[in-house]
Amino acid sequence: MAKDLFATGSAPQVSVGLIDGQVPYLTVDGIFADPHAVREAALELDYSAGIAHYPGRIARFPAADPSLTAFIQKAAALVAREYVPRLPPLPDGRRLSSLRGVDTDFAITDTHPDQLSAAQREPHTDAVPVFGLVYLNEKPRGGTLFFKPRSEPRAEGGGSAYPSASDERFAVCGHIEGLFNRLAIYPGFISHSGEIEGEWIGGDARFNSPRLTQRIMFFF
Repeated sequence: MAKDLFATGSAPQVSVGLIDGQVPYLTVDGIFADPHAVREAALELDYSAGIAHYPGRIARFPAADPSLTAFIQKAAALVAREYVPRLPPLPDGRRLSSLRGVDTDFAITDTHPDQLSAAQREPHTDAVPVFGLVYLNEKPRGGTLFFKPRSEPRAEGGGSAYPSASDERFAVCGHIEGLFNRLAIYPGFISHSGEIEGEWIGGDARFNSPRLTQRIMFFF
């Protein structure tokens, strides 16, 4: 494993976008200096069943890895400097202030659409107000979609697969493209879902060339 596996790129490109024309998200393209090495090392980890309705498997690097620690410190500084000041008040009226902690893991999405639970067929919110995701897929594996509930739902219950478009209950109100080696930082309090669609999720490709992301949770 490379000594500085999680070294950041020499010229990352930071951009700001809006969800539903109101709530900002950040993208940082070229986040890792060697994303192929990060993907290769991450896929060698021992994965186990995900928690909190995650439709796949989760793994962690050793918490004391100095390269990972340095990367997380940079991500935390970016959130504090560039993202939190742009955020409007949370749905409960609270404004975010000091960052209390950061956690990270790696996730593979490989649950067949026919095997999803009812909760996995609907958009969700996160347990943290700010969430980070590094897309580590050269092949198309989708980004992240954001949803808002319709003011007058026209049906009950979830769909028949991963949430991937507007339906009778939710309307798509934002999209982050899952570009290889892109870090996305977005509001965990807005309903969202991985953009999981295409033939790969129903066949062997979900195991042979899996959708891999690094998840970063920011606690306030």
